[in-house]
Amino acid sequence: MRKWITRIIQGTSVDATAQAKDDIADIGEKNGYSPLHIFRYDSAYESNQAIQSRIDGITAAVAQGDLIVYQYPALISPRFDRFFLDQMHRRGAKVVLLIHDVELLRGTNSGVSIDEIPYFNDADVLIIHNPTMGRKLQELGVKTPMVSQYLLDYLDDHHDWRRLFTAPAEFTKTLVLSGNLFKSMYLTDWNQETPITVFGIADDNIKNRLNDNPQVDYRGSFWRDDLINKLPKAFGLAWDSDSNMGNYGSYTRFNHPHKLSLYLSHGMPVIVWDQSAVAPFVKANHLGITISSLDEIDELIKNISDEQINDMLTHVNNMGVLLRDGYFTTRALIGAEQQTFYGDITFR
Repeated sequence: MRKWITRIIQGTSVDATAQAKDDIADIGEKNGYSPLHIFRYDSAYESNQAIQSRIDGITAAVAQGDLIVYQYPALISPRFDRFFLDQMHRRGAKVVLLIHDVELLRGTNSGVSIDEIPYFNDADVLIIHNPTMGRKLQELGVKTPMVSQYLLDYLDDHHDWRRLFTAPAEFTKTLVLSGNLFKSMYLTDWNQETPITVFGIADDNIKNRLNDNPQVDYRGSFWRDDLINKLPKAFGLAWDSDSNMGNYGSYTRFNHPHKLSLYLSHGMPVIVWDQSAVAPFVKANHLGITISSLDEIDELIKNISDEQINDMLTHVNNMGVLLRDGYFTTRALIGAEQQTFYGDITFR
C-alpha cells in the first residue's frame, strides 16, 4: 500500500490560495506520502472523457488498496473533483478529502458549485477544520468519519529564529492585519484610536481609502518570505467581514483562517471574534484575546497588563514551533489513516 497526496501546481501568488496547499503537500511528503501533481487549468471546454483521461494520467501509479489525500477543492471544476473521487474508488483506492473550504458554508461565487453533502458522503474520511465545522456538516447530513485539523500549519525554515520569536521587550500594543483586504473592507473606515498596520492585496479604491486614513499604515502586499521580515511584533487581527463577494465574516464561525496561523507561527498573539470557530482554541491555549466587536479594541489595548502579554507570548512562541514544523497536519493525516483502515481504537 502506498500513500499519496495531491499537490496543486498553479501560478505564484501573494495570497494564501497556493501557500496553504503547498504547505500541506510538503508536510505529507515528509510523512511518507508521494505527490500527485495536478496542474490547475480551465476545464470548462473540456469533455468529460478528456477530464477522466487526464485524471487517469495523473494517477497512473495508484493501485488498489492505496490511500489518497485529495486537497479539496482543486479549484479546477466541480466535474474534476467529482470524477477524481469516483475514479479512484473504481480503482479500489481509499480517498481522504482534506477540506480547505466548504462552499456551502462560505457562500461565495467562486464557481465551485458541486453538491458537497453527497460528495463528502462518498469519501472514506474527511479532514475538516475543527469540531464546530464537523457538527455543522453532520447537521446538514454528512455521515463520513471526520478528523479535525484545528489549525493550518505555516511552514518556515527560511528565517532566523529571532524573526520567529517575540520577546516581551519587542512587543508593541498595536495591531497588524495581513491578508486579502477584500475580506476586511471595514479597514477603509477604521476609526479606532489604536493604529493598525495593514498588508495585503487591494484595488486602487481600497488603497486610496487606506492611505487617506491616519490610523492605518498600509504597506502593500509582499511575497511570503518578504512579509515575515516586515511584520511588526504586535497583535495579529484575524477578522473578516461579509461583503457582496461572500460571507467571509460569517464563515469564520466554521473555518480556521490562514492569517491566524501566519500570526501565531511568527510570535504574534491574536485577536479574534468570540463567535468564530477558533475562539475557544485561542482562549483555552492563551494565544490571544476574543472580543465580540471591534469597538472593544481600544479599551482592551489600554487595559491589558504586561503579565497578560507575557503569558500570551510564552504560549504563542511555543505554539509557533508546532505550526512551523507541520504538527497539526501530521496529526490529522495520522488520524485519517486510522479512521480509513480501522476506525476508532479503544485503549481499555
